[in-house]
Amino acid sequence: MSSPADYIFAYALNIIFFYINTYLVWPLVYKKPTYIGILFILLELIAYLALKYAITWFFVAIGNSTAVPFTMTLDYIARIAYRFIYIFGLSTAYWFALNIITQRKEITDLEKNKLLDQVHHQQLEKKLIDSEVAYLKSQINPHFLFNTLNFLHNSAITTAPQLTKPILLLSDIMRYALTEIPQNGKVDLSEEIEQIASFIDLNQFRFDHNLQLSFTITGNTANLQILPLILLTPVENIFKYADLKNTEYPVKINLEIKNNELEFTINNRKIRTRKPIHSHGIGLKNLKLRLDAYYPDAHEIQIVETADDYTFKLQITL
Repeated sequence: MSSPADYIFAYALNIIFFYINTYLVWPLVYKKPTYIGILFILLELIAYLALKYAITWFFVAIGNSTAVPFTMTLDYIARIAYRFIYIFGLSTAYWFALNIITQRKEITDLEKNKLLDQVHHQQLEKKLIDSEVAYLKSQINPHFLFNTLNFLHNSAITTAPQLTKPILLLSDIMRYALTEIPQNGKVDLSEEIEQIASFIDLNQFRFDHNLQLSFTITGNTANLQILPLILLTPVENIFKYADLKNTEYPVKINLEIKNNELEFTINNRKIRTRKPIHSHGIGLKNLKLRLDAYYPDAHEIQIVETADDYTFKLQITL
């Protein structure tokens, strides 16, 4: 007859073995060679037998057990081994159930993230298409525009010669904006730079060459391509929101090329003397959408704005 202490320690040993096998042994041997798993099981069995025997011997020795003195017989070993196999089977089934639940959760999370990525990509494509459609809708008929500009240029030759160059600059800018781009959606970087220079010159004519503005280019721009209007759009915003006649703080536009890395920076003081004009171009919002679509992991926009100053910085790997 066993004492209550015998049962308490016996169940405590079974519980400890259950959790050791579940959270320590199986995570170690899972997907390992078979012989490693067998070795661990044998070590567990030996440890279980030794502890069971030691606990029983201890209680018999101190007289807290009414069990008949025993010896390490085959019958004794078989009964303990049966208990070991029973606990081992329960803990193994429990671990596999937990593992299956964990794996299914991981698979579900992966599928969910993949679905979210697809939805985000579809939303991005839709926004890009919507922005391009809106941009196309804002265009007037190119033939009508160029015919009108040509008429104005021919008329200005005799009536107002000083207007011929601004008309040609405007014609070049509009032709660049409306001309069909190549299949890859990009133009030569030199063309984009030329349009920026033309846009600045045209506005200098508008303001009687009193604009305080510099445009500097550093590095080799040859054999590089870029999305059209990517650089022209932020330049356009200067003429809406910047203080263009501040001699102490002139507007600075810098374009730097290092290998295939482009860095485009604009620094300007904000204008405070008139109400800002709302943009009618594709705007910075659509600019970001286009960059996200064509340069998803190869661009960065930084905008630093204070009460008086505005800095726009664009970095692209071309």
